[in-house]
Amino acid sequence: MASNVTAQLVLEKISVDHLECSICTNRFRQPKLLDCLHSFCLQCLQELRQSQDPSGTKLTCPLCRHETMLIGSGVADLPNNFAFSALVEEVTMQEKLLEGQGSDMKCQACDEENQAISRCMDCDHFLCQECQKAHGRMTLMMKSHKIYSLAQLQSGQIVYKSKLRDEVPKCCKHPDQNLNVYCNSCEQVICTTCYVLDHTKHSLTGLPEAAEKCKEKVREMVQKCESRKTELSTTIEETCKSRKKLDTMFANTQKKISKKAQHEITKLKQEIAKIQNEMAKIQKEEQNLLKETDTIYQDKLKAYEAVQATNRTEVTQTEHKLEEVEQLMNQASCYEILELQQKLLHNLSELTGKQPEQVPDKLTLMDFEESERSLGRLILEEEPKAAEKQSPLRPGRSCVKEKWELKTEVKNFELTWVHIAHAAACSNNKILVLDSFNHALFTVSLTNSQHAPPHIPQRLQINGLTDAMCIAVSKDDKLLALDGPEVKVFNKQHQLLHQFTPGRGSDSIPTCLALDGSNLIAVGYKGNDEISLHNPDGSLIRRLPAPMMGYYLTMYNYRLIYTTGLTKRLVCVDYYGTSVFSVDMISNVQACLYPKGVCCDSDGSIYVAVLGHPTGVILHYSPDGKYIGCVIKDCIHPHGITFTSDGDLVVAAGVSVKVYHRV
Repeated sequence: MASNVTAQLVLEKISVDHLECSICTNRFRQPKLLDCLHSFCLQCLQELRQSQDPSGTKLTCPLCRHETMLIGSGVADLPNNFAFSALVEEVTMQEKLLEGQGSDMKCQACDEENQAISRCMDCDHFLCQECQKAHGRMTLMMKSHKIYSLAQLQSGQIVYKSKLRDEVPKCCKHPDQNLNVYCNSCEQVICTTCYVLDHTKHSLTGLPEAAEKCKEKVREMVQKCESRKTELSTTIEETCKSRKKLDTMFANTQKKISKKAQHEITKLKQEIAKIQNEMAKIQKEEQNLLKETDTIYQDKLKAYEAVQATNRTEVTQTEHKLEEVEQLMNQASCYEILELQQKLLHNLSELTGKQPEQVPDKLTLMDFEESERSLGRLILEEEPKAAEKQSPLRPGRSCVKEKWELKTEVKNFELTWVHIAHAAACSNNKILVLDSFNHALFTVSLTNSQHAPPHIPQRLQINGLTDAMCIAVSKDDKLLALDGPEVKVFNKQHQLLHQFTPGRGSDSIPTCLALDGSNLIAVGYKGNDEISLHNPDGSLIRRLPAPMMGYYLTMYNYRLIYTTGLTKRLVCVDYYGTSVFSVDMISNVQACLYPKGVCCDSDGSIYVAVLGHPTGVILHYSPDGKYIGCVIKDCIHPHGITFTSDGDLVVAAGVSVKVYHRV
């Protein structure tokens, strides 16, 4: 019974897995310690280096892939893990004693190979009966040696202890000297000779005191790691709750969709012949909505699963690292602890520096809003309350004929031939204009005074912008440019933030773009008669039909407004592609040759630039598409138009930029 207890006490010091090298799966032989605190046999690491990069200065850990820098003689100069070596020796010896192999042990003090009956703990030798007697007859020093019988070792009364634990490391520079002093300045253990030669002016500390300080630092970092582990576990629990909330909303949304669909089907069945087509349409819409809902739900689940997987991996890695640190702190000598202080603190610091992955609150939002024209629409983000939304039929100057005057005109562009086709206003009283002929971008500073001339246009050299065709500016002055098939987003300093390809492929060429107050991005495709709606990061929200799509587009109050070019129409659709109005512009102005730019004032009034004969004009429409009148005449070659933050109208007029103000 005593033997079993002894085995448990010995083997509980460290698990069997920790006594085995993960490469060769045998018990450690000359274990070496990597920077990541994982240990492997010296020979295994030498063979590993040969397989990775024999001449390289780095060695990649096969367990965690962390890299260790090799110095001096390479693998041979890595720190020895004396604690593991001692444990392997102790466990191996104790197993032999417990398994009844003690009777096979021979005397290590003589050459007669007599059976050992005891062990001298001071000499670290097994002794036969004669050698044990000889110990007693020797000098006074040997008479004081501690000798225990094999029976005492086997019963557990005495536990075998490796001499490696008492071995004092030698100085690598002075092999005859023990390492007995810690240099705080150099953060290393040194011998007395090293102190005299190289460290006399440094701060020195005794080994026990230095080791205790190191342990205290490690304990503090362990506490921080434990706190982070708790935070990760809490985050995982909160994410599970959030996932359940999403599941509930997903189920309720599907129920609402199906309930509404079934209600409409019941009504339609009362007029069987007349509304069969309507029933099929609603069923198809239901399936599309359910399919879209399921697709969105699956995408959201992937985000949840990715976050959970990342956090669980972090928890596992933290547990493993803390276990390794604990094992090392419990088993290593003060010399080893001080030698490995930087590695220990670095590993623990890496753990405390990472933050848990969080699931955004908006990821749980999913709902369904009914509509009279169709089943309804999915709601995937918070929308302004009805009282906060601007009415599309808001009265005011939109129903009053206006008068505008030219405030200033900007010419003097540095290029000989220019075609200023697009303009976008920034918040700092500057405008950006695009010369579509040279694909050049200029900035123009406006003045508040009507009589003071604006600054000379300055050409911008923007890295990453080579073939600009259309531009827009966000509320926070980010520049968006349609550059070939891609949309590129730049910050205020015109540095590229990110880019995305909005089209479906080579057959889908974008021709215009626009931004709304929420920084949603709309991209129009003339050849495909469609518009793609995107989040600020470029991710696709949906594609919607846009009949007769042209080269100019604007956004206002959840509506998309564009001109159709040769068909001479002003068209408005909502964010789901439902037609709001389509106006024939020929009936508004007989000289209308080709409608160009379109923009909206702060109250929703619509302004359209029209190429005409002999000159161009600017037309004014109400928010619901009713023609009010021509507000600007004799505007040569008007193309893109926009409003400044002061309410002035900027017109990209071919060879110049014209700025008008309301009088």
